[in-house]
Amino acid sequence: MFQKSFIMLLVLCWPLSLFAGPVVLTNADGSVTVEGELVSFDGEFFRVDTAFGPLTLDAGNLQCSGVGCPDPVDLIARSRVAGPAGMIHRLMPPLIEVFADREGFAFRSLFLSDSQIVWELREPATGQLVAVFEGAVQDDSDVAQGLAAGDIDIALSKTEQAAPVRQDVIALDAVVPLVPAENPRALVTQSQLSSLLSGRLGRWSQLDGPDLPVVVHVLDGARGPLARWYSGRMSQDAFRYDSADALADAVAADPAAVGLGLFSAMGNATPLVVGGTCGLAIPATRDSIRAEDYPLTQPLFLHRLGTRQPKIVRDFIAFVRSEEAQPVIATSGYVDQAIGRIGFERQGDRIANAVLAAGDDDEASEAVRDMVGALLNLDRLTLTFRFQDGSSDLDAQSASNVHRLADVINQGEFDGKRVHFIGFTDGVGPSDGNMRLSDRRARSVRRAVAARVDTAPVDMASEGFGEVLPMACDDTAWGRQVNRRVEVWID
Repeated sequence: MFQKSFIMLLVLCWPLSLFAGPVVLTNADGSVTVEGELVSFDGEFFRVDTAFGPLTLDAGNLQCSGVGCPDPVDLIARSRVAGPAGMIHRLMPPLIEVFADREGFAFRSLFLSDSQIVWELREPATGQLVAVFEGAVQDDSDVAQGLAAGDIDIALSKTEQAAPVRQDVIALDAVVPLVPAENPRALVTQSQLSSLLSGRLGRWSQLDGPDLPVVVHVLDGARGPLARWYSGRMSQDAFRYDSADALADAVAADPAAVGLGLFSAMGNATPLVVGGTCGLAIPATRDSIRAEDYPLTQPLFLHRLGTRQPKIVRDFIAFVRSEEAQPVIATSGYVDQAIGRIGFERQGDRIANAVLAAGDDDEASEAVRDMVGALLNLDRLTLTFRFQDGSSDLDAQSASNVHRLADVINQGEFDGKRVHFIGFTDGVGPSDGNMRLSDRRARSVRRAVAARVDTAPVDMASEGFGEVLPMACDDTAWGRQVNRRVEVWID
């Protein structure tokens, strides 16, 4: 009896190269053997005419012997991977190496140039080559064009793509303002940072700093996330970089520097905290980036088309998307999406902000007390659901979080627990309307997650608290965007 994982009946016409001759196909442990006449092989599936009729079998599971077998070179799984330098040189190598170790393959990395690298997987006993991943450094626009043209099999990108591209958020990064360690300035307002970047603030002494001219360093590609709150021009004298590591090194070595770099490549530079005029500020930390609380969070995508790929490539993609890959992503310098807990006792600053925002308003103070009573004995999970600008649709990271949370629930992580979806809004509009809106959004996210949960013994609840727990100031568009969210709490 043939195992289902090795058999798929052919339902399409096959415009493939034709083969002739008998073959014997055997899986790795020898438990399944198929004999017959090889009709075709497309690099991923064997089409074999057997005594039981024509069968299509996944080549990734099988070894072929017999005169009809294709050239062994054709049996090597191949995948062309392209993306930005950091993802190609820092993220991909450890992911492929850990995947290879998990699958029992030997791993070798071949550095060809700054823009080209090859990763090989081999059978350790025989040295037989089983898979080749060819990596190329390309910017997002070239990656998108290469994927559409079929020149790339796996695309890594900082840019969301539209259908028919299939995509997953596999890691997170963030744009962060950087200064050298000796700069005494730890916090700036959005307005002050804008003035520094544009050149309107020309000397640090204007911010009670040293009497040095401000030297601006900018990373090409940082404009996307930055555009959420700054659409002005950069200083004409700004130094520009295509490498986040080079920018961080330059900032760390220049006592007059301010730079826009990446959280994943801060080096010895120090991140500035950006606050609003209302006094709220969110530093860039792993937890704040995971939860999308930090406003300049940047999702990193893995894109591919719906075309068939060799089994070992499909298995690698599944590994990258899994919880098992999260520690690897974290050690590479990027922010992983592992779901952790933040205890209520660590919410002191946020609760204090809520109390201050309520002021002497009795109704607002009562809402804060109701919220504290509801959350007091719960932990917040490090994932948050946010919505696209001007829309009720979830943004890309949040859409990915629906799958991630449902997967964790299905795996039994929260069996016997109650998962609470808690909605919040910005402070625009009447408070009673905001309460209803936050409740509707919380129920919407709860339904989206519940639709992907099987039969796990988990209760789900939802509730909205309107504007009572602001994360950022409402006087800017990006501050209001941060405040419109659905948090997840668990008992």
